[in-house]
Amino acid sequence: MTSFIKLDSTNLVQNGYNNTWRYEFAGSSVNFVDTQMAIQSISLYASDFNIDSLAFGNTSFKIEVPTAGTTSTISVTLSDGWYSYADINRNIQTALVSAGAYFIDGSGNNVYFIQLEENSTYYACQVDCSPTPTAIGTYTRPASGLYSAGSTGLPTTTRVPRLIIDNAAFGNVLGFTTGTYPTASSTTAVSLLSNTIPQVHPTSSYIVRCDIIKNDYVVTGDILAAFDRGGASIGQIVRYQPSNYAWVAVHNGPRSTITIRIYNHNDQPVHFRDNSVSIMLLFKPVTVIN
Repeated sequence: MTSFIKLDSTNLVQNGYNNTWRYEFAGSSVNFVDTQMAIQSISLYASDFNIDSLAFGNTSFKIEVPTAGTTSTISVTLSDGWYSYADINRNIQTALVSAGAYFIDGSGNNVYFIQLEENSTYYACQVDCSPTPTAIGTYTRPASGLYSAGSTGLPTTTRVPRLIIDNAAFGNVLGFTTGTYPTASSTTAVSLLSNTIPQVHPTSSYIVRCDIIKNDYVVTGDILAAFDRGGASIGQIVRYQPSNYAWVAVHNGPRSTITIRIYNHNDQPVHFRDNSVSIMLLFKPVTVIN
């Protein structure tokens, strides 16, 4: 005989991550004896960000721009969110505008000398750095900031801006180890590709953990299942409904609660923004084959 338990947002444990649910049995406890457990289904929203200060601490990096006889470092801090490389590039441009490290062309368009983009051919992030002119030429200066008429001024030597990765977790998103890119100051245009495999989203799969099971095939003993988004993008429903149940033994003895947690493949707690969830758990007696 198979029994089931349903967990939803009413079972959420308030830990800041929205990744833990606890079911409390009616009465004092349930005594498990030779019982197996499996997941029937899980439904939740894809609401875990790839840039997240709590889950990954990967929100910051810097841009070095040439100025008169020296350089200036601009700090960029991303708000938590689901970012593409184009989104990150827009934030770089916003930071450059705030610092006044840009020009304006004859059509009124802002001109930047560093750009970040996806290079699908090489499975990489590409950073393009162009030399910053020493003279304004046909451009117009910004009204305020580094390259304005009354500030630090233009570089005395034509040089490119540089990307500074001082946060390894953010570097993982772009596929760059900690360091400055290009490594040496350059007077000519430079195009760089990731030097490691980018992890655009640090969570590629979800690991379901349960505190009452004994999975003898994993070190922690508490892994119940693993699944991925299945193509769901941000805000879409992720559904996990296995065609064959993976039954796992339950520890014998009385239990007053069952706790389910979802981690990622790097053993980090997943930070879900939407706490809507439906988890169906199945229980059955151990089948003994003579």
